[in-house]
Amino acid sequence: MTHVRKLAEIRLVDAETAGGKGANLGELISAGYPVPDGFVVTRDAYWSALEAAGVRAEIAGLHAKALIAVDDAQELAAACERLRELVRSAGLPPELASEVTGAYRALGDQPLSRSGAPGRAPLVAAGGLFRRSAAQEIALALLAAVCRSTAGAERRGALLDCSVFEAGASAFDPAYGMTGSGTPDILEAYGRPDTASVYPIYRVRDGYVRICVLAKGQWLAMRSWLGDPEPLLGDDLLTNPGRYAKADLIAKTIGEFVAPMASDEVVRECQERRIPAARVLSVGEVLREEHYRVTGVIAEVGQLDGKPVRTAEGMVHVDGRRSVPPDPAPATAQPRSRPVLVPGPAGPYPLSGLTVLDLGVIVAGASAGQLFAQFGARVIRVENKNFPDGMRRSFDWSTPAQARGHRGKESVGLDLRTDEGRRVFHDLARRADLVTSNFKPGTVERLGISYADLAAVNPRLVCVESSAFGTTGPWRTAMGYGALVRAASGLTWLWREGLEDGYFSDGITLYPDHLVGRVCAFAALACLLDARRTGRGAHVTVAQSDVGLVQLDRHLAAESAEPGSVLPPGDLSGRLLPEVVFRAAGEDQWCIVDPRTPEQLAALRQVLGTRPGEEAAAVAAYVRDRDPDAVALEMQAAGVPAARMLRIAELPQDPGRRSRNWYTSTHVAGTDDEVLVERYPVLAPDLAAQPLAPMPMFGAHTRSVLAELGRSPREIEELVAAGIAQEAAGTRR
Repeated sequence: MTHVRKLAEIRLVDAETAGGKGANLGELISAGYPVPDGFVVTRDAYWSALEAAGVRAEIAGLHAKALIAVDDAQELAAACERLRELVRSAGLPPELASEVTGAYRALGDQPLSRSGAPGRAPLVAAGGLFRRSAAQEIALALLAAVCRSTAGAERRGALLDCSVFEAGASAFDPAYGMTGSGTPDILEAYGRPDTASVYPIYRVRDGYVRICVLAKGQWLAMRSWLGDPEPLLGDDLLTNPGRYAKADLIAKTIGEFVAPMASDEVVRECQERRIPAARVLSVGEVLREEHYRVTGVIAEVGQLDGKPVRTAEGMVHVDGRRSVPPDPAPATAQPRSRPVLVPGPAGPYPLSGLTVLDLGVIVAGASAGQLFAQFGARVIRVENKNFPDGMRRSFDWSTPAQARGHRGKESVGLDLRTDEGRRVFHDLARRADLVTSNFKPGTVERLGISYADLAAVNPRLVCVESSAFGTTGPWRTAMGYGALVRAASGLTWLWREGLEDGYFSDGITLYPDHLVGRVCAFAALACLLDARRTGRGAHVTVAQSDVGLVQLDRHLAAESAEPGSVLPPGDLSGRLLPEVVFRAAGEDQWCIVDPRTPEQLAALRQVLGTRPGEEAAAVAAYVRDRDPDAVALEMQAAGVPAARMLRIAELPQDPGRRSRNWYTSTHVAGTDDEVLVERYPVLAPDLAAQPLAPMPMFGAHTRSVLAELGRSPREIEELVAAGIAQEAAGTRR
């Protein structure tokens, strides 16, 4: 009995057992069309699973009964509900699960997590971004511990057990974290997909341009600019999934259209039509870019051989001033006295007793709010049905991405574009400690909820705003996604195999969105601590581009000191081997061997029995026919850093992750689904992180929060009837 069949093996005559879609795709492959590799799970597999679970006979009987009861809606609904329960509870027998998993694995080709081009060797991301992201995560946990140590009368310290692996994975690009509005969910994929069409990049006359079409209006504007060509007029292209299905056609049409243009011209034309776009800047171009010069993020930091060296510094503005490292204090300076802090509210968690109003959208805003919830704050998410978060697909149910990004929050629906809606928000701000948002600059001012507006009702309030390119400079009003930030900060240009390579490998990552959330949270906690000392709040602004640039400060400094010296893939890590990722025995198995000190390199030579200068070739030959786990154990025992490359689907079962209980699950609101999600990556026996409740339905707390503000039941009903206070109409099942 065949449970899994490759698409290339299927024809129309197989439709009864393989399904019509699979059969049609098989015919397209037979005709020579470029259909990606894939497989189908057959009808026999379905029946085998039901047989193994012992429910096939009952399902057959219920199906026959349902066909008879087509005119009895109540009986039909009951039969269908029972059928769903039986099928969902059946699961997959081990043999079938193994066969399906093997088919997934057969699709992969040389992946290193999600980085690199399909069909080539895995590509390590440029810039040491993983470790720097881990450092930011750990710094945030440290500051949360300080908040706890200054709360109440006990002033308790804490021991933080930090895993750089988990901290980096959480802050850089969490595999089971929130994904973006334009990023497909590929968690179960064994190999790396071709991500060139996710955030496409086009070759133009003088370089490259990235264009992000992620909304219906953006697509209509792009189509109109192209002259409404007949092949692009279908309604199926009005959605992201529909455009993904015809990505090759769209990319070819746009690519041919923009190829003769200059990059500045393409970006200007796109921005005039409200189509998000950015030039793919080299590291040298970043140093010369006017926007970064005007905003001051690129600055002279010293001299080398009498020449000035410029790089990026200062990810955050506090009350209009960029936070940069202070000049070293003179030797005669007197030590500063320890500031006197008013104790914060005591409780079981670092931020117990704090209230956060969360206006965050998409990923960067959502992740900041969830971090505050993780540390024990009460987080009230405020949304407006009339101007929904770009991640919203419905107000009656949520998606797995939303469920992963909004745990631990309350949900209030409120129209801030009305006078009464603003009054309600001001009442909330009067009782809050922190407000977070990540709208385009100028939005909170137009809504009447700017820092100045809110500080007038609560002088101790801290407001944190993030945006793609900041509140000043020529790009302050430019539409921006994380993919455009990467393009404009030099990272996209670096993240490829070489200068002539046209495949940019950053298409699947969400960096720096999750990292920006950590930076915002860190700045907010610092300002909340300062507010305990001064009694005054603060206005924090964060440009995502500044966060990305500061992570590449070493690359920028090196390029400034020696123009033209920094090239893709941008490795400035000090590695002692030219390559660190080696093919191992087994299908698509890889092992990382990465000595960083002379002692480790000497230990590697001893394991290999080789001479200086021959290490890379010797490692490749040594690893090629060996099991990667065995190689890693042997190398580690000899004192050489090494590990087998893990794929996303393998992480939850990894012994190291299981020993630290890193994964849990959460419910997807409005559905019966549960999805896997990472826990907070820092363990602290004396500093517990709060277990996070699932994301609630939209507006689930609207009425209770309004009641807390003193609104009567009648007033609440009037607000709901007027659409000022909002809640979900129903639940999808």
